[in-house]
Amino acid sequence: MAASIGGTLAYGWAKWWQDGFGGGFKTANEGWFGQDTRYGGADKLGHAMFAYTGARVLTQAFEWAGNDPTTALKLGLWTSVGTLMGVELIDGFSRKWRFSKEDAVANLAGGALAYLLERNPELDALIDLRLQYSPSGGRQFDPFGDYSNQRYLLVLKASGVPAFKQHPLFKYLEINLGYGARNFDTDSRALTTPTRHAYFGISLNLSELLRNTVYKGNASPTRTQRVTETFFEFMQIPAATMQSDHVIR
Repeated sequence: MAASIGGTLAYGWAKWWQDGFGGGFKTANEGWFGQDTRYGGADKLGHAMFAYTGARVLTQAFEWAGNDPTTALKLGLWTSVGTLMGVELIDGFSRKWRFSKEDAVANLAGGALAYLLERNPELDALIDLRLQYSPSGGRQFDPFGDYSNQRYLLVLKASGVPAFKQHPLFKYLEINLGYGARNFDTDSRALTTPTRHAYFGISLNLSELLRNTVYKGNASPTRTQRVTETFFEFMQIPAATMQSDHVIR
C-alpha cells in the first residue's frame, strides 16, 4: 500500500505539480459529458476506470500476499480510491490544477463498481468494464491520456448467463456498449469539431476462448493464464470486436 501511494505521489510531483503550491484551496466546475466540456467526459470515465481497475488488481495482489478476501478488498479499495482522492485534494492546493468534484465522484463510482463485482461473483461473471485503445493520426502511444482514441466499454458476457454457459458457440460472445469523445484536445479543436460517440457491438470473449483451447485441461489456472485473463478483463482488443459508431448530437 505504501509503495503504491508513494509511487503515485512521486509521479504526480514530477508530472503535475512542477509549478508548486499556493493561494489556498481552489476548485473547478468541469462538467460531465457535455459538448462544451474540456474532454467530452472521457476524462471522467478515465478516473472511474482507473479507480475500478486499481481496486480490483490490488485486491488480487493483497489476497495473493496472504490476506483473506474481505481484508484484501478493503485494502485494495482504500489504496486505489484513497490515492486518487488524495491526488485530487492535492490538486486543489496546486498553482496549475484545481480540485474537481466531478473527478472525485468518478473515482468513488469506479471504486463502488469494483466493490459490487468483487462481492457478487455471479454479476462479475456477467459484466466487465474495459478500455479499448486504438492509436491513430500519428499520435504517440498514450492509452491513458489520448482521449480521442479511447473507448470505454460496458461488456456483457454470454458465459455469465447460465443458459449460454455451456453452449458451444454462444459462450464465446459478448455484447458491448461504449462511449468515446474525439478531438476535444486543444490541438485537434483548432482543426476539427469535437464529437461524442456511442458504440454498440459484439465481441469475442478471448478469456473464454483461451480457457477452452490453449489452457484446456489445466487442473488449476497457471500464472500465465491468470495474467492473461486479468488483462482481457480490463482491456478490449480492437480486432476482437465489431462496433457500430453513433455520433451524439
